[in-house]
Amino acid sequence: MTSAALPLPILILTGFLSGAGIRLADPLLALIASDFEARVAAAAPVVAGFTLAYGLAQPVLGPLGDRFGKLRLIAVCMACYGAATLAAALAPSLGALTVARAVAGAFAGGLIPVAIALIGDATTYANRQATLGRFMTGMVLSNLITAPLAGIAGDAVGWRPVFALLGAAGLAAAAPLWREAARLPPARHGPGSSALARYAMLLRRASARRLLILVGLEGAFAFGAPPFIGAFLVEGYGLSFTWAGLILGTAGLGALLYTRIAGLLVRHFGERGLLIGGGAGLVVWLGGVGLAPPLVAVAAANFIGGLALGCFHGVLQARGSEMLPESRSTGMAAFAFCLFVGLAAGAGAVGALLPLVGYRMLFGAAATGTALVAPNS
Repeated sequence: MTSAALPLPILILTGFLSGAGIRLADPLLALIASDFEARVAAAAPVVAGFTLAYGLAQPVLGPLGDRFGKLRLIAVCMACYGAATLAAALAPSLGALTVARAVAGAFAGGLIPVAIALIGDATTYANRQATLGRFMTGMVLSNLITAPLAGIAGDAVGWRPVFALLGAAGLAAAAPLWREAARLPPARHGPGSSALARYAMLLRRASARRLLILVGLEGAFAFGAPPFIGAFLVEGYGLSFTWAGLILGTAGLGALLYTRIAGLLVRHFGERGLLIGGGAGLVVWLGGVGLAPPLVAVAAANFIGGLALGCFHGVLQARGSEMLPESRSTGMAAFAFCLFVGLAAGAGAVGALLPLVGYRMLFGAAATGTALVAPNS
């Protein structure tokens, strides 16, 4: 597939719906816990279950993308993701909700990483981070819109209609994805007699091993703590779900700015500069929120964090797409596996430690961990 033939608009839609699923529960976590008469810590698996399943599904989904076609896999996973999200809306218990979210997360694992691999097939490395930035517009817009709208809807109608709307949208989007996939020629199999052979090929490369460890640590610190900022705003500041969602949305504004200027940033600062600046911004974000400053400062820290995360993760993402160019979907599966297992571990640790040490100390610990990881990236 050439860059000209890349179906970027429909991939952006995929990113939007997938991103909505990842962040949908963040501003609603306290409401979900209250609905099931549980504490926020007990509802944490609603977040961690999605991300853990997302990561655990990667070793299977990545090779399937290389074998049967990346866009075909995206279409099937979108349909299953939508159905599982509808099931979450009907969950009769917190346990059932967690299971449905985990199933949705598993199928969501065949969306973003496989789309990034598809982009890698169609672009040169010099243009890749800029193209990935444009692709991430969908996911960033979902983060920007999902948090405030989910918070408003949580106050107005509860969390279940929010999940139902996203599930229906996922099912509707599967049809145009499949039509686009049907126009493509059959997939060419990547090298290696099996998925295990491809993963073995990847792990023999020292640069790939180092990147996978780094992205796992990034997931634990830079991705694992932010889902709890919404609950902190509700419980620590006494905000409504609407206002918590609006403040969370400032991180989306920062990330949206990154998607618009990614190419410019790469040209002016290079990958190393984006890693250093992005890492510093992440420390400011998490450490600043942990200090529990006035709300205007929390909003500013969230904006900086969204921009910084785009810079930092964008470089790792571009490098991840080149770990195994012979079987790019398999390589990106390994990347996503490490990212989301790290994220789930970080979110799970926050949920377990939250009753013991509180929000502020946990955000401070995440900032410290990021400060230790970023210089080694």
